[in-house]
Amino acid sequence: MRALLLLLALPCWGQDAERLVVLADPHLPGRNLELKRKALEDINAWEDVEGVAVLGDLCNDVGSPEEYTAAKEFFSRLKKPLYPIPGNHDIVYRRLPDGKKEKAGPAERAALLERFQETFNLPDARYSRKLGPYLALFVPNDDLESPYLAAISSGTLAWMEAELSREKDAPAMVFFHAPLKGTLRSRNAAAEKDSFVAQPAETLRALLKKHPQVFLWASGHTHVAPSNARFKHAVNLYDGRVWNIHNPDMDGRSYLDSKHKETTDHDGLWSNSLFLYPDKVVVKTFDHRRGAWLDKLTRELRPSGKVQAR
Repeated sequence: MRALLLLLALPCWGQDAERLVVLADPHLPGRNLELKRKALEDINAWEDVEGVAVLGDLCNDVGSPEEYTAAKEFFSRLKKPLYPIPGNHDIVYRRLPDGKKEKAGPAERAALLERFQETFNLPDARYSRKLGPYLALFVPNDDLESPYLAAISSGTLAWMEAELSREKDAPAMVFFHAPLKGTLRSRNAAAEKDSFVAQPAETLRALLKKHPQVFLWASGHTHVAPSNARFKHAVNLYDGRVWNIHNPDMDGRSYLDSKHKETTDHDGLWSNSLFLYPDKVVVKTFDHRRGAWLDKLTRELRPSGKVQAR
């Protein structure tokens, strides 16, 4: 029966689209571990998946060896290529002797970033891939001195500039832990705090303006569940051109819920799938608890910046 349900859940999108599944904030081992494992089983059963992007916070708290071991064991179950990037819970914090948590210094963050690379066998924390006609930039949260939770280093900004300049004719997608500033605008005060958006915000604005081929920015960090009205909303369009795709956390904890509360626990788990066609990207959201697509959240994104609902 389960095999039949998974078969029915498979979309019929034709053979000209590559598919990238996007997960965010697993917070391993964390909460809802069995449901997290079910989500991987679902993804493994989707034969058309070319890879899985995981947008940071693979670790639950401070990036301890035990957390990294749990994250490695969990994703070893995945039978698809894995594209992980670090978030704040992977490299930003340290645990004090009294049990409290604080931001780590540059040397400690560098060691945690190295631990991330070693755990997931990454030669470099920043990397790009060509997925069909699209250039995908996997951008780490790697500013080791920033006071913010999600900041890109000057070296990685220079790398982004070089990659986008080298592939000027390829429509580009950026995968980073935090969203672009202004793409939530929730009444929840946390939505636009400096540590809840990608930094350095103004430098990124200038970079994206210089490279109009970037049309999609995929993020986690803000734990936006599909029940939130801003999950799919006109406000997600950055500077009239770049669509920010917000991805739900896997840990069952929404920071920006539909009632604009600070924190709300939930029992759901969702993933976004990007179907990469030659002329458009179709974004679909899957409910792993119910085993069903949320069709009302489907979007069609085009490099021109136009979006349509199916």
